[in-house]
Amino acid sequence: MVNRLLEDAADLNERLAQVSREAVDLRNSKSFRVGRLIAAPLIIARTIKQHGMRATLTKVKNVVRRSKNTAPVFPQNAALEAQKYVGYVAAHYPNADAIAAMKKTVFDNQPLISVIMPAYNTQGRYLREAIDSVIGQAYPNWELVIVDDASPQPQVQAIAKEYAAKDSRIKFIRMPQNGGIAKATNAGVEAANGEFIALFDHDDLLWPNALHEVVQTVNTMPNVNFIYTDEDKVNEHSEQHFEPFFKPDWNSELLRSVNYITHFTVIRTSVLKEAGLEDPEYNGAQDWELFLRVTRSIHPTTICHIAKVLYSWRAYSASTAQSMGAKPYALRAQKKAVETDLVQRGISNAVVNQNANGWLNVRYPLQGNPLISIVIPSKNQFAVVKRCIESIYARSTYKNFEIILVDTGSDDPQVLDWYKRVSAKHGNFHQLSFVEKRFSYSRSCNFGASKAKGELLIQLNNDTEVISPDWMQTLGGLAQRPEIGAVGPLLLYPGNAVIQHAGIGVGVGSKNGAAANLFNHVEKNSNQLNVTQQVMLRLIRDVTAVTGACMVIEKKKFEEVGGFADEFRVTFNDVDLCLKLWARGYRNVYMPTVELTHHESISVGTPDRSNRDIIELLHADALFKHRWAQYVEADPNYNRNLSREKSDFTL
Repeated sequence: MVNRLLEDAADLNERLAQVSREAVDLRNSKSFRVGRLIAAPLIIARTIKQHGMRATLTKVKNVVRRSKNTAPVFPQNAALEAQKYVGYVAAHYPNADAIAAMKKTVFDNQPLISVIMPAYNTQGRYLREAIDSVIGQAYPNWELVIVDDASPQPQVQAIAKEYAAKDSRIKFIRMPQNGGIAKATNAGVEAANGEFIALFDHDDLLWPNALHEVVQTVNTMPNVNFIYTDEDKVNEHSEQHFEPFFKPDWNSELLRSVNYITHFTVIRTSVLKEAGLEDPEYNGAQDWELFLRVTRSIHPTTICHIAKVLYSWRAYSASTAQSMGAKPYALRAQKKAVETDLVQRGISNAVVNQNANGWLNVRYPLQGNPLISIVIPSKNQFAVVKRCIESIYARSTYKNFEIILVDTGSDDPQVLDWYKRVSAKHGNFHQLSFVEKRFSYSRSCNFGASKAKGELLIQLNNDTEVISPDWMQTLGGLAQRPEIGAVGPLLLYPGNAVIQHAGIGVGVGSKNGAAANLFNHVEKNSNQLNVTQQVMLRLIRDVTAVTGACMVIEKKKFEEVGGFADEFRVTFNDVDLCLKLWARGYRNVYMPTVELTHHESISVGTPDRSNRDIIELLHADALFKHRWAQYVEADPNYNRNLSREKSDFTL
């Protein structure tokens, strides 16, 4: 049965390859090009008539741009994703029967949860709905502390007192004078009696199962100190849920790029008080600064992400959910919070840049002037390897590097002669011979690494091309951090408009996938990306793995985990290496601020009989899934609500 499946898979690969070749031949044929040339004026004229000159020019530009790209594009559809989320809410928002069943649950540990709600001039309807969402919780052991920050508008005090009179679990405090959200929150914490503190904005909504899920986590994970959940937004009339944010599990680097934790957050009271309450100096980013400070003081294994939407952030004209421009002071506080966190972590020379959205880009300068060894396996392919090497020398601004080209059996006289000329011109170019009967990417890279003299290694495919001049020092500066394993850049297909790699996800990419490049074949500047996609694509963050096509790692860490595994000759070796690093406690990081072009699969070919043995691929797939079953089942950096059949962070 297995042999029959393997034969069918091989036959299918051959048929697919043949169809691909026929399609390419057709597109390159003279008749096809002539036909398109003849038809072009008629198409343009019709388009002008239907859509006007400006729209036609835009379409022509797009066609020209796409013609420069060799990679197909998987189009994104924001409207379709929004519609899918309507279905998600319908399936996951608990109905009356589900809530009734939750209320019957008897937990061994039933901690008091203190929900802290600072309020200031809240619209009456929003305040009532927020309070009602707490009262409607399936889990009953809570208290709500409403802190009126001396609101001039009387409805806040009136409504809060009304509810407090009806439910003994609700407390009301009025500040003597307006002190800002941090002071109001702190007053609520000081008045709270709960074992855990939950932060809640005065105009938002908790889902009915929010506290139930939190307490369930407390029971299954008794040492938990910090809990956060997924979230979405709700419109002014509370009738439409939209823009879900499906978060990763604890992601240290992402938290220095954006406050991805936001809502709903629950912190053990003793931990919060020991770390210190909210700092008024950071009003507008007080939660972000608090999260950075608290997570700095606890072990990552006591941080838990509940991968369920349990909180709805109110979006209206004056809220940060609707527009960061409504609170410009928050932008300044955000940048300062991250700068302070870096200093507290002993990273005083990091440079923090901020865009208009408030998103941050932390750059870690390269320490000293270390030698960087670039290891490139290669065989023949004169134009390919020449383009790669020349781009390194022509475009790189960092100069203390060596290139170790591991030649695996070139017999092209043009290539061999070029090696000699490059060696004569550049004293830091070293061509080493490593010939095996059967090419092994893993062994060739390990051989090159063993000969490297640098503190930092860059494993680089010969079919890559440098775009970012500062690529070495930017990737290398982060790779030098003691807690960092491998670092990878954003890789683009030829034309530099379509993504090839933005980190690697494990257990995604197909129905039973082992691993896949994230955002593969997605347009880099697509305007159809949702909130989750934008955060995951455009910000520096921890990822489970990065590709070996361009991977920066300290040599001592590479050697510590044994380099690339021999068992994975041509595939999964990079992901396996990254997971070995992850298992040792190192974090792997994706840096979108660095870009290279990747002419993918030129160096190792495509999976067919003439190149990669399909049987070996299936064996490697099975071995990888067995060895790393935990991550295949649930990649901590890829939210389980998202489609596993794709790798673009969509539902």
